[in-house]
Amino acid sequence: MVAPRVWLITGVSSGFGIELARIAARRGDHVLAASRNPEKLAFRECEDNITFVRLNHNEPLPQIKAAVQEILEVHGTIDFVVNNAAYVQTGMLEETTPEESLQEFQANTLGPLNLYRALLPHLREKGSGTLVTIGSMAAWYPMPGCNLYNASKAALRWLGMGLAGEVSQFGIRHCLVEPGFFRTELLNPSANIAKTDNTSRLPAYAELNAITDANFAAFHGTQLGNHVKGAEVIYDVVTSSGVAAGRELPPFLPLGSDASEEIAKSASQTITAVEEWRQISALSDFPKGQ
Repeated sequence: MVAPRVWLITGVSSGFGIELARIAARRGDHVLAASRNPEKLAFRECEDNITFVRLNHNEPLPQIKAAVQEILEVHGTIDFVVNNAAYVQTGMLEETTPEESLQEFQANTLGPLNLYRALLPHLREKGSGTLVTIGSMAAWYPMPGCNLYNASKAALRWLGMGLAGEVSQFGIRHCLVEPGFFRTELLNPSANIAKTDNTSRLPAYAELNAITDANFAAFHGTQLGNHVKGAEVIYDVVTSSGVAAGRELPPFLPLGSDASEEIAKSASQTITAVEEWRQISALSDFPKGQ
């Protein structure tokens, strides 16, 4: 009898984390649902094949390594690692504090990287494994009032893509998933949005802040993407099953029609800018042959 595949998934309190855990469990895999406070997760009694483990990727690397070692001692192996936990820090860049900036990058960029650092020795030793980085289409463009989040996801994008090239020699795969807007709790003002304190807001940005706040409030709950369907697509693509049966794991996956559209638009604008300035840019070169 073949042992079930084992998933370690972060950010399982809502959204893609919950749904991907449920889908993997229902399809016979075993899920290690990672959380800072696993005892608080409401769906902990609802699914077979799901085990809740304590892991906080915002802790220093030695603590993360210790948590991973404890998980491996109990469960033996991990086949799929899904870095999904994230939150949105809003506010104009001038208004946000250095502490808020660091916290955003710690949670969305450096924490996921440290989790991979903690797990890679195990995956290298066994010569296989799949890393799944949940990024965002926001990595492809700026957005007033949300630029810390967008920048953290842009950094995560290239860390993930770069890591893929470094670890493929060990039989370890990587896929960057870049979702568009889905009806998760990510934009819920009472959940995963951290707003700049009103006392830090500058009058010069009052109009832009009002527009940003209104847009977030109106957008939450009306997003185009269905997170249950999105999680099903992620599972199929990562396991080369279902709608992705027989297909190789892509280096990155735009998830949702809005993600495909926005990423393609950003790439096209980049190419246009490069071509517009190509000749002037080349003036900075040494003459060929020198």
